[in-house]
Amino acid sequence: MKVCGLTSAADALQALDVGAQALGFVFHPSSPRCADPGQVAALVTHLPQGILSVAVTVNATPDEARELLDTTGLSAVQLCGDQVAPDWKEFRAPILRRVGVDESAPEEIKRWRGIASVFLLDHPSSPGGSGKDVDLALASQLCADYPCLLAGGLDADCVSGAIRRVRPRGVDASSRLEVTPGHKDHMAVKAFVSTALGTFAELQT
Repeated sequence: MKVCGLTSAADALQALDVGAQALGFVFHPSSPRCADPGQVAALVTHLPQGILSVAVTVNATPDEARELLDTTGLSAVQLCGDQVAPDWKEFRAPILRRVGVDESAPEEIKRWRGIASVFLLDHPSSPGGSGKDVDLALASQLCADYPCLLAGGLDADCVSGAIRRVRPRGVDASSRLEVTPGHKDHMAVKAFVSTALGTFAELQT
């Protein structure tokens, strides 16, 4: 379970306390959820082992992503935008590739197979954080063939049904867990993570 769009240590640590397994920090200047690299670097030193910490970027180059990971200490990069897969073949950290769920998704995933560790399925209207629902039927087809996380308009009210229909490896939420952009509603985060974990546990029994 990934909680994304974090901008403060308090929100990040609360997400971990309620069971989040991955944290996402956005580094895109035009985003209201843009995090401060120095503050993130200070937070990372307090994260427990095994937590996936992700630098979410838009149109970053490999050199820019490497510098960001070196500065913050985050463990993985999420690529949103127009990056070209061959440029990332030698990248040393895990890559999450954001894929818009539309008719172009299967070919996009094929281009990144063997380079990205996992694919983040989101609404195609923006690089991320739109809060819009994805096409669950198409997302289900993609999850059947490739390692995918499901994003796009998820919260505690809809995540269980989405998981049961799509069967992703995990889920990711951001904008629907906020009081205001960049500031998490702790009760919403707790309910989302608890519901998602409970649903995955049921499906494994």
